Amino acid sequence: MTRSAKTVSIRHLQAAVKTALDAAKKAHPDIDPVATTSASGPVPILYLYPYICGLPPSPWPLANLGSIAEFNNVFVANLAKEPAISAVAPNGTFEPTVSYSAGKVSIGFVPDNVSLTE
Repeated sequence: MTRSAKTVSIRHLQAAVKTALDAAKKAHPDIDPVATTSASGPVPILYLYPYICGLPPSPWPLANLGSIAEFNNVFVANLAKEPAISAVAPNGTFEPTVSYSAGKVSIGFVPDNVSLTE
């Protein structure tokens, strides 16, 4: 199995996610991503190559899926502004994705195969 030569700092990724999440919350104050309500410590991140990199599953109503997609578009657009994490997206292109399963939603983008480092 070939190992990726690309690496991304988990700390840079967490900082970028926090900044992007804050921007998305300002743009869509009606959406409350439950997985990120912890005020202390790093923002939790879900990284499942090749499916999704973003926020872990949270209970969000299916009826709000359109709003969640709009929230995610703002979230991912703000992630794309951070050059320190560009390697985590294929060719530096952040493609938004939303995963819904059993009443829980994960938001994020389609990731590339990278090594996450301290």
